[in-house]
Amino acid sequence: MYALKPVFDLDARVELPTCMYSLPVLQVSKVIHPVCESGDIPSNVLAALEQRQEAILAKLGHLSEEVSKYRSSIGLAGSSTQSQDKVVSDIVVRCSPSHPPFSLPAIVSILAQKMKVFTSVHCHSCVTSLPAHLSSFLPEPQGERGQADIKITLIWKDVGGQCELMVSPVIQSVIRGEVNLLRYFARAFPSMFLYERDNRSGAIDNILDSVTSLLWATPKDRQPILRPLAVILGKSSHLLGEELSIADLALFSAIKQLGLDKDLQSELRKWFTLVSTKLMGGKGRRTSRRSSSRKSFTKRRNSERKNTDKTPEKSAPKEKSAKKKDAPPPKKIIKSAGKENSPPKTVTMAVHMGKVELFDYLTANGIPYINIAHPAVMTVEEMIPHVLGGVDGAFCKNLFLKDKKENYYLLSAEHDRAVNLAAVAKIVGAKELRFADEVVMFNRLGVKAGCVTPFALINDKSHAVTFLVDTKLVDGSHAYVNFHPLVNTATTNISAKDFSKFLYLTKTKVITF
Repeated sequence: MYALKPVFDLDARVELPTCMYSLPVLQVSKVIHPVCESGDIPSNVLAALEQRQEAILAKLGHLSEEVSKYRSSIGLAGSSTQSQDKVVSDIVVRCSPSHPPFSLPAIVSILAQKMKVFTSVHCHSCVTSLPAHLSSFLPEPQGERGQADIKITLIWKDVGGQCELMVSPVIQSVIRGEVNLLRYFARAFPSMFLYERDNRSGAIDNILDSVTSLLWATPKDRQPILRPLAVILGKSSHLLGEELSIADLALFSAIKQLGLDKDLQSELRKWFTLVSTKLMGGKGRRTSRRSSSRKSFTKRRNSERKNTDKTPEKSAPKEKSAKKKDAPPPKKIIKSAGKENSPPKTVTMAVHMGKVELFDYLTANGIPYINIAHPAVMTVEEMIPHVLGGVDGAFCKNLFLKDKKENYYLLSAEHDRAVNLAAVAKIVGAKELRFADEVVMFNRLGVKAGCVTPFALINDKSHAVTFLVDTKLVDGSHAYVNFHPLVNTATTNISAKDFSKFLYLTKTKVITF
């Protein structure tokens, strides 16, 4: 080709004002000898290129060392491009009992296949009630703490809807959210968790974002999020082919937290069963462990019962006035019916049963329950966010009603069912069902506004209240039902079968609608 002369002379000097700082010329043209016709490159050109290459490699080596030191300081593997695992000695995870990270037991089980894992579970003082199944949330530790390759500590604490992982005790860095917890373990142990291998991180991140959206979506917006995932599972056994990935763990945990495992599409249901079998051997609950959190709850419950027993009986007014129509009966001992063909159980009751007496009654009659404490709420919509993920089954709204003839009714229905009182009145044979007076409700059922619950039927000694119940709560449509335990600062979960048993024991008149 024809040789062209430079258009600009970069060696030209530019006169600058003397009142400013003088700057050196940054660009200088250096004449490079043209390539000889024989094709040989001058030695000085090669030397310059070699020096430049060595300088670049030296800078890259320095940067690589700095990155390795930083990754080591926060407990990550030395290089993201290597598949070798670097054991993180101690990890602390904090999460709320209402939002348990169901992927964490799976992580422990996977790690335990190649190393010794020590697990411990503790409960923060801000948590006043822990469901029984959460006390055995993590698998049992493998040996002593000092002999373990990795130690994982789970602390039940009210930290909101997102769990927290402590990265470094020194700088107190926190990783928030279950999907980010999964990303951390996958990067720390790349050979055990499928994430950044084979350039799949982008596809996995898209699914993790969908799982995060699912956790925050309203019930009506969940199916559009799950539908694309069902399409993927229609073509493969897992979300990323035939191998379990952290995307599968995240979706599995989200479905468990939201209680969606009973209403999944066929592809998702088949996948959920497969993942459950892999992670838990097909079992819904793990073997129980006597953790420190369980011991603390036993002490709290015993203390609560002692305080209740010490309540002075002279708290009632001393005036000897005429008894009102709905005055509550005095404190006494009753014998409640047990199972059919079995002897009755004796339970000591106060004027009205409270939460502790109710739990004693359920235990005495062989009705297991799970109770979750939460702030005081006035509606079922306020209550659901506090217990969602901690219990399964139907959440219910409850109304105390009366008709024109002063007949009283307690109505319970699924929280999202539209109830037409006029239509219910026709089924009952009553006229103009309306809300009853709060004083009458307390005298008959022993509960105040915001605390209405079918469990209060245990206080209806005269059986003057008829129970109107949504058919789906007693026909087996739901495996479990959830009601307040006579107070609006907790929610109690029992099976639908045991709920029918409770209604039988209390001799309640029941009408379904």
